[in-house]
Amino acid sequence: MVEFTNTAALVLLGLIPVAIYLARHSLAALARRRARTAVALRVLILLLIVMALAGLRIRLATRDLAVIFLVDVSSSVSPGAGRSAVEFINSEIERAAPRDYVGVVAFGRDPVVELAPSRKETLGDWRLVEISAAPSRDYTDIATAMRLAAALVPEDAVGRLVLISDGNENLKSAADVAQLLRAEAVEVHTRAMATVSDAGDRQAEVAVRSLSTPESLAEGEAFDLTVTVDSTTDTDAVLRVFRNDTVVAERDVRLAAGGENVFVMPQRNEQKGFYTYRAEVEALQSDIFVQNNSREAFTIVEGRPKTLYVYGDAQPSAGMRRVLEEGNFAAEIRPAAGVPTQLAGFQDYDLVIFDNVPATVLTTGQMKMIQSYVRDLGGGFIMIGGDQSFGPGGYYKTPVEETLPVSLDVRQKKHFPSLALALVIDKSGSMSGDKMKLALEAASAAVDFLSDRDSVAVVAFDSEAQTVVDLGKVQDKQAILRAISSIQEGGGTEIYEGLERAYEMLQADDSQIKHIILLSDGQSEGDFPGLTRAIRDAGITLSSVAVGDDADFQLMKQLAEWGGGRFYETDSPDNLPRIFTREAFLASRSTIIEEPFTPRLTRPSQATDGIDWSGAPQLGGYVGTAERDALTTPAITSLVTDKDDPLYASWQYGLGRAAAFTSDAKARWASGWMSWPGFGQFWAQALRDTLRREGATDLTPRVDIDAGRGRISVEAVTPEGAFKNNLRLRAHIVAPDFSTSDITLEQTAAGRYEAEFEATSRGAYLVSVTEEGGQAAPITGSVNSYSPEYAVTTSDANLLARISEATGGRVLAGDPAGVNLYERGAVKTRPQEIWQWLLLAALLILPVDVGIRRVHITREQVAAAREWVRSRLRSPRQVAETAEATGLSQLKDARARVRLGDNGAAEAAGTQRAAATARAARSERVEPPAASEARAGETAAPAASSGGDSQAGREVREEETGEAKPLASRLLDARRKRRD
Repeated sequence: MVEFTNTAALVLLGLIPVAIYLARHSLAALARRRARTAVALRVLILLLIVMALAGLRIRLATRDLAVIFLVDVSSSVSPGAGRSAVEFINSEIERAAPRDYVGVVAFGRDPVVELAPSRKETLGDWRLVEISAAPSRDYTDIATAMRLAAALVPEDAVGRLVLISDGNENLKSAADVAQLLRAEAVEVHTRAMATVSDAGDRQAEVAVRSLSTPESLAEGEAFDLTVTVDSTTDTDAVLRVFRNDTVVAERDVRLAAGGENVFVMPQRNEQKGFYTYRAEVEALQSDIFVQNNSREAFTIVEGRPKTLYVYGDAQPSAGMRRVLEEGNFAAEIRPAAGVPTQLAGFQDYDLVIFDNVPATVLTTGQMKMIQSYVRDLGGGFIMIGGDQSFGPGGYYKTPVEETLPVSLDVRQKKHFPSLALALVIDKSGSMSGDKMKLALEAASAAVDFLSDRDSVAVVAFDSEAQTVVDLGKVQDKQAILRAISSIQEGGGTEIYEGLERAYEMLQADDSQIKHIILLSDGQSEGDFPGLTRAIRDAGITLSSVAVGDDADFQLMKQLAEWGGGRFYETDSPDNLPRIFTREAFLASRSTIIEEPFTPRLTRPSQATDGIDWSGAPQLGGYVGTAERDALTTPAITSLVTDKDDPLYASWQYGLGRAAAFTSDAKARWASGWMSWPGFGQFWAQALRDTLRREGATDLTPRVDIDAGRGRISVEAVTPEGAFKNNLRLRAHIVAPDFSTSDITLEQTAAGRYEAEFEATSRGAYLVSVTEEGGQAAPITGSVNSYSPEYAVTTSDANLLARISEATGGRVLAGDPAGVNLYERGAVKTRPQEIWQWLLLAALLILPVDVGIRRVHITREQVAAAREWVRSRLRSPRQVAETAEATGLSQLKDARARVRLGDNGAAEAAGTQRAAATARAARSERVEPPAASEARAGETAAPAASSGGDSQAGREVREEETGEAKPLASRLLDARRKRRD
C-alpha cells in the first residue's frame, strides 16, 4: 500500500507532457531507438522527483505492541490502591517482549508522562518505584489522559491502553473519547482502584454534600436553609451556619454512615442585600479531607438601595450621615478596616463610598474586588477627598485609580513645585525574597510618579552605602528603573551611612522641595540625632518605613519625627508600593491644595441639576487630580476648581458607575458647604446617580456548578406570563480570581436560554446577564465550594466497563492471572518513507540519460572494449600460458613451411590469398559472377605454375624485394613484425 503526504506536489505531473514534447524536438538528430530511450529516461527521472516531492511512502504491516499504563493519582484514590497499581505495572512490564513498547502516564486534573513509550529491550531491568509525576490532584480527567496516551503510541506499533482508576471522572467525558479510540483500533483495558471512602480503606470522612437557599427573598421573609451531610462512619459532629462570615446558627448533630443526614435551619433576613451562606461541619473523629467540610450558597433580598459608607478619619462625616438618613438609603457605616474581603461582600451593596480612606489599609486583592464590583457587577463607587485619599492616599497606579473618572498623574502640571526625592533602600541579607522584590517595585513606583522637572537619587545600603542612581533630573525613567532593578541583597545593615549619602546629595540641590524616603527591616547605630538635625536645617524632610518584626521600630519612628516626615510600619511587603507612592505625593506638596476657591459648573449632570451654583460657598481645599482624556474616555467633569482641576467627575465604568469628589465632606474644607442647602441636594443626587441600576424583572437567571462546569439558565417571561423568544442574551462571568469572560446564551426551549462555562477554581462565580439593546437581569452566581474529587464516593466500575466495551478491551478484575496484555491481535500498518530512495534512483539514471544523448559508440568499439575487459580480467598465469601457446604454434608453423619448401610456401601463400579473397567477398557482400570467375582464374594460374617452376618463382620474388635472404632469417623477420 502506498500513500502520499503532500498531494499538492502531484500537480507537477503535468510537466511530463511538456518534457516529452521538448525532448522530441531537441533529440531529433539521434537515431530513433536512441531518441526513444532518452525520452523514456527523462520521463522516468521527472516522475521519480515528483513522487519524492509528494512524499510517497509505503505502509508495512507490524504486530509490535505499545502498552501504555494510565494511573489515576487524584485525591479520591486510596494510597494503598496506588501502591498496588505500581506493583501491577512492574509485573506486566516484565512480561513484555523485547520489541514491545511500554509507557506510563499519571493523571489527575492533567496528564503527565511518567515513562515515555520505550522498547522493553532498551529498558533492561528498569522498575517503577513510585509515581513521581505530580499533576494537580483536585480533579480527575480520564478523557484527556486517554487522548494523550493514544497520541504517544508509536507509528510502528499497535496501541493498547491499560486504564487504572477509580472511575470517578469529574472533567469532560471519557465515554466520548472511547468512541474515537475505537475508530483508531486502540484497545483500552481497565482495572478499578479503591477510593478513600471504600470499605477496604475506610477512615472517618465527613463532607457537606449540599446547601440549599432560596435564590431571592423579600425583606423580612423567613425561609429554611437545608444542609445535607455525608459520612463514612457513625460519628458526632458540630454543624455551623455562617451568613457573610458571621455565625448565625450552631448545632450538635449525629451523623449516620451511608445515610441521608439532612438538617433544616430556619433563617430570616431583615434588610436588602446579597447574602452569602456557608455551612460547615466539624467531625469529632479524624477527618481525611478538610476541603469538603463546607458548602456555600447565595441568596438575594430585595428592598431599599443598600449603601456601604467607609470612612478613614476618626469619625464619619456628620454631613454624609445626615444625607444617608434623609435620603432613605439603607446605609451601613464602617471604619476603613471594615472593607469587605470577598467580592460577594461588595455585591451585597448597591453603592460603596470611600471617604478619605487610605490605600494602605487595603490589600491588592481588595482593590481588584472594587474594580470588578463596578466594572463587572454593575455596582456604584464614590471616592471623597482628603489628605488620605486619591494620590496622597497611595492609589496611584492601582486598580482603584483605573476605576475612578479622574487621573492621579498630576506631576506634569506646571503650577506644581519641583521635587528632589532620595530613596534610601536597605539591601541587607534579611531583605531577601519577596521583601527585596517589593521594595524595588515600590522604589520604581515612586520614580514613575515624578515628572521630568523633578530629580531623584537612589542609595542602597548593607554593610556600606552604594549610590545606585546619582541625583539628577528624571529624563530617562527607563534607565533609572533598570538601575533600581539591578540591586542585589546581601550583607549587614548600615542605615547611618545610607542616610548621610542621601543628605550630601540633596543639600546641594536647588529644588523647591527635598525629601528622603528610608526603608529598612533591620537595626543600626550612629549619630542619628545630629544627622537628622542637619537634614532639617537643610530644608529636607525624612519619612521612614519599617518592614517586618526585626526592624528597629523605635529608631525608625524617631527618624521620621526628627526629620519632619511620616513613619510607616508594615509586616506585609505587599503594602510597600502604595506607601512609597503616597509618600511621593505628600512630599511633593502639590496634590493637597489648601486654598479657598469657589466651585465652577462646567457641564451639567444629574448630580448638579437644580442647584444655584452661583451662590455656592467656597471650599477650603482639595486634592489635585487631572481630567482623563476626553477623546478616549466617557468621563464627565461637572465641577472644577479655580485652577481648572476636577472637583466632581463621574462616568460609566463597565456595567457600573463611579464618581470622584476631590474636596472633602467634613469641616476641614467643607465647613461652609455643610450648612448650605445645596449640600444635601448635591450629595443625594450624586449618590442616586451612582447607585446600581435595577435589572429587568422579566429575566430570571440561575447558575449551577457541577463537575467543574457552570451552567447558566435564564427564564424570560413577561409579567403577563408570555414567553420571550429570540432574545440575544450575553452573560458576563467573574471568576474567583477576578478574571472575566463573556459567553452567548442559546435558546433551548420556549423562553429558556442556557450556556455553560468552565468552573474548576474554588470560590464564588458571579454572573450578570444582559439583553442586547435591553435591560440587565439581577446579578446572580454560584459557589464552587470544593471539587467533586473530595466527595464521599466509591469506585465507578460501570464507567470503566463501558470504556473497555466500547474499545474492545477487557476489565482486569482483581488478579489479572490468565489475561495476557501482550497477546498479538490486530495488525497495524506503519508508513515507511521512500522519497530518499526515489531521489537516489533519479540521480543514478541521470548520467545514463546524458550518455545516451551525448556519446556515440560503434560495434567495433564495443567489441574492443569487451576484449580489453576480458584481458584485464585474466590472471597473470593465464596470460603467460596464452603467450607460450602462441609462440609454440608459430614455431610449428615455421617448421612446417621449412619442410614443405617452396611448394609449401606457395601453398601457404595461396591459402592466404584465398582467405584474403574470402574476406574481401564478405566485405563486398554481393559480387558480380564475371568478376568472381576472373579472380578465380588468376588465382589458379599461379598455383598451377608453382609446381613446375619454383626456382624461377623464388628468383622473381627475390628480384622484387631486391635481396635474397635465407628462409630462417625471413621467418624471424615475420615473427618480429607480428610481435611489433
